[in-house]
Amino acid sequence: MLVASGTSAQTPKPWPAQTGIYFPQAPPLQKWRRSVGVVFTTTPPEITEEVRVSVPAIDFNIQRALSQKLYMTGRIQTQFVQSNLSVGLRWATPVTERLAVGAGYEVSGWFGALRIKDVFNSQAYGVQTFPSLSVGYRLTRDLQLTVRSEAIIDLYYRSQVGSLAVEYNRRDVNGVAFAAVLEQPFYNKRRVSVGVRMAYSNFNWQLWSLYDTFDRNLLYPQLIFGFIL
Repeated sequence: MLVASGTSAQTPKPWPAQTGIYFPQAPPLQKWRRSVGVVFTTTPPEITEEVRVSVPAIDFNIQRALSQKLYMTGRIQTQFVQSNLSVGLRWATPVTERLAVGAGYEVSGWFGALRIKDVFNSQAYGVQTFPSLSVGYRLTRDLQLTVRSEAIIDLYYRSQVGSLAVEYNRRDVNGVAFAAVLEQPFYNKRRVSVGVRMAYSNFNWQLWSLYDTFDRNLLYPQLIFGFIL
């Protein structure tokens, strides 16, 4: 007597979730996600003329899940004489096994002070917001690409040189920014973020002390590098 035996196709295993700071995906519940790295900002030639200066800033990110799709974010960038602290919320959801989308809103406060005894005494601070949309695509099991667009909105600005102060309190769209970031394995189960960000705006907090007189948008290229902890 012959017994027919059939075989069923095996369902492919879903791709494992990979740790990423920029990829639109919430951290696991009750878990923190962190990264530390450097962001290099290149000065526009309109401000520094023939000299192109690449200004590095220490960059620290932290994230915490509020639900499976909603998570809060925090970020500190500092160059010691000026620093930027931002907090926000992001929502992200998978569309397919490879594709994910997200939206976010961050509020950023920056402060800078430059004092040279008997020569120069200047300080400034301000508040900006960054609504954003992100699209992430998993190129392989380990390699993730994220593209993000941001609006840059000024809420408050104040600067002072000696006894002379300038202040405004208004909601203006200051510019836009676009970023593309790859996140991939590095060593010892660690991952890295490597990417570029192009900000097109009429102000950049890292260059407040130059007091440029250009009332038009300029391009600020940035190189992003971070270790995901």
